[in-house]
Amino acid sequence: MAPLTELTKEQSYAIADSLAQASSLVLELRIRERETLAADERALLEQYESHLDQMVALFRAYGIYLTAEGAEQARGDIEGAIAKGKSQLKRIADIKAAIVAAARLVDLGAAILSRDPIAIGDAAASLRAKPRKEEPV
Repeated sequence: MAPLTELTKEQSYAIADSLAQASSLVLELRIRERETLAADERALLEQYESHLDQMVALFRAYGIYLTAEGAEQARGDIEGAIAKGKSQLKRIADIKAAIVAAARLVDLGAAILSRDPIAIGDAAASLRAKPRKEEPV
């Protein structure tokens, strides 16, 4: 296995805080749109919110480790992708697109937990892609 690179406590907390803000945006969307959400949409948003909250707790408790090769690029991808995901959640009016953005943030969190810079890069690229209404949920 490749050697691991530990992000500093400040870097780990910054990522955790940013994911916590994304989780709050999902909650805000869920509350704001509660009258119009279908039951399956509400359930998905609650699920993604919960996953993001769990990842935040893990990142704060254990820090973030990345495999050494590509770790610096992955760290930059993480920060930019989370910002893009939060931006999408703030401005998306279409619920399906918001659910896709929340799912992509969860995918990014899972990629970070995998410690694989390539998976992080792929998840980050997915967040940077323009959201489409017709994507399956």
